[in-house]
Amino acid sequence: MSDHTLNQAARHENSISMLIPANILMRYGALQKVFEKGEYIYHDGDQAKYYFQIAKGKVKVYNSNDEGKVFLQGIFTDGESFGEPPMMINERYPSSAVAITRSVVHKLNNEAFWRLLNDLSDYKQRMLMLMASRCYAKSIVTREVINQRTEHRLLAFLGDFRRKRGNPQERLLVPFTRQEIADFTGLRVETVIRTLKLMEAAGQVEIRERKLYSL
Repeated sequence: MSDHTLNQAARHENSISMLIPANILMRYGALQKVFEKGEYIYHDGDQAKYYFQIAKGKVKVYNSNDEGKVFLQGIFTDGESFGEPPMMINERYPSSAVAITRSVVHKLNNEAFWRLLNDLSDYKQRMLMLMASRCYAKSIVTREVINQRTEHRLLAFLGDFRRKRGNPQERLLVPFTRQEIADFTGLRVETVIRTLKLMEAAGQVEIRERKLYSL
């Protein structure tokens, strides 16, 4: 892998997330499992024993409290991995993962995962960059979440979305529902809808046929 490729991966988490080719995962013993819409991949409190990477589909990772309030940790799709940190340190999952759509997921046990990384150093480096990128993104979003201004929270969320896609100059369709944005930011969905309308009037976002675009 060239330095240029690694630099691109470091800048674009979206590229980093397409981490390990399916044929390599299968070579190290990964199983391909189908999860139907609404089916859980793991629950909060389960022991983390596997590396998961999506072949096709969409999975959300989230926390919830006793009152049913949800906070989204992430939504992952084709080629992306999820749930690595607790698996890497032999801990239990602090969140739950559920299929949003019918999803095909590669599942590799942790011993084989470490053997793969030790054998193939390029993927170890990419994994390190992915973890660093996610930690950085989490710090940025957390900094804004403690800010009481709703607009700041939404701008931070949209800024993180653009960063993961390489900060393109053109407008971007935001592929999340208003409820999902609320769950990501810890806001009420009514607050998100109202604030986005104000942001549209200020030229910060575009809403066309109910679809949200980041500018």
